[in-house]
Formats: sequence, C-alpha cells, structure tokens
Amino acid sequence: MRLQLWDTAGQERFRSLTSNFFGRADGFVLCYDISNRPSFDHVIGWMRDIKTRAPPDCDIVLCGNKSDLDADRVVQFEDGKNLADEYGVQFFETSALTGNNVEPMFTALATTIKHRRIDDYESSNAGDTASTRGEDSAKIDLTKSASASEGGAAGSARAAMANCC
Repeated sequence: MRLQLWDTAGQERFRSLTSNFFGRADGFVLCYDISNRPSFDHVIGWMRDIKTRAPPDCDIVLCGNKSDLDADRVVQFEDGKNLADEYGVQFFETSALTGNNVEPMFTALATTIKHRRIDDYESSNAGDTASTRGEDSAKIDLTKSASASEGGAAGSARAAMANCC
C-alpha cells in the first residue's frame, strides 16, 4: 500500500485545488489546532466539501493537533470527539511537534482503507478462486474457509494480502 499525502494547511487559497483531488482520494485527515477555535470551526466546511465531492466510501479522520499546547487549549477533547462522532469518523489528538499519536492516527486510517479495499476486492470477486499478478505471484484461494481465529475467508484474504503491502 502506498500513501500519497497532500497538505494544504487548510488555507483558503488552496480550496479550489483540493477539490480536484477529492474524487480520487481514499481517505482524509482533517486537522485543526486545539489552540485556535476558528480552525476547529472551519472543519465543518471542509467536512461538507468532502461529503459532497469525495467518494461516498472514503475514510476520514478528525485530528486535533498541537496537543503539546494543552495550556493554550481552547478546543476541548470532548468537542473534537463529539464532532467526530456526529460525522461518524475516527478521532485523534496529536502533536506534530512531539510526534505524539501521529503514527497511530495514520496507521488507523491506512488500516481502515486497506480493510475496506480487501472487502471490496472480496465482494467483486465472489466466486473467483484465485488472483494472480505475473508468474512470481502467489495464488489466493478465496473460496477456502480459514479457521475461526482468522475470521474465516475474510481473515485468510487479509492474512494473505497483509504480506503484499
């Protein structure tokens, strides 16, 4: 799996450019500054843009950044969590300065996208018994059932594809 990240810093001058990328995106990280209430308030507009211009199945993470500035906090954790819950998206608070919670946030988004793609792949290939990519590729049998601990056929496909990305 390859992640391509575009950071517009939420600046209005990039708004027209970003909408061009919405149609091809699998996921979004919407960030706001916990020490800047207007940045949080702008999330609603960005969320509206994503919901109207991006694919309906794209994954979104709401991210309260600058958690290292807790003394300057004007947006409470609960405010961010409530907004994320309202939109049905994942929520993280991070610090780009210290790196706190940054990797878990990106890992959660990438994992969600990967699992959705696996599910889409399995749905579109129901009845197919194998997938190959060139003579050196392994065959994945989606019709065989895996053990319950691996989550059945979905678990075996996930296990097989986990080594590819």
